[in-house]
Amino acid sequence: MTASENAERMRRLFDRAWTDGDLAVVDDTVAEAFVFSRQGVSGEGGPEQYRELITATREVFPDMAYTIEDVVVGESGQKVVLRWTMTGTHEGEYRGIEPTHESVEMEGVEINRFEDGALVETWTYPNWVGFLEERGVLPLDD
Repeated sequence: MTASENAERMRRLFDRAWTDGDLAVVDDTVAEAFVFSRQGVSGEGGPEQYRELITATREVFPDMAYTIEDVVVGESGQKVVLRWTMTGTHEGEYRGIEPTHESVEMEGVEINRFEDGALVETWTYPNWVGFLEERGVLPLDD
């Protein structure tokens, strides 16, 4: 697989699965041996785990939409780094934070690793701190 094919796979995953909620695309992209790491917490679970991540996030932000701001492909083409922006409305409870029904914008960066055209690992760093500050859960720096 070429670097541009892996980058296109990530764009398709974000456009169709994360933004549109089309979970079928996950099976075409995510490997059975997929490992997900979010800010130091890891878990294995293949496509099923990936679908669960999307579903859980869509429960909090049912109208979420992602914009890919930057794509950087590693030298070997096996790693695809994304900088994205997610917009949506906070309609579901998140870790005890009741829905505010307010519009939310969150940025994030993630590193995705492919083997033989399948996504095998993701390290993601969403800006949850900004979300929590805006909800009044964390104090804002003055």
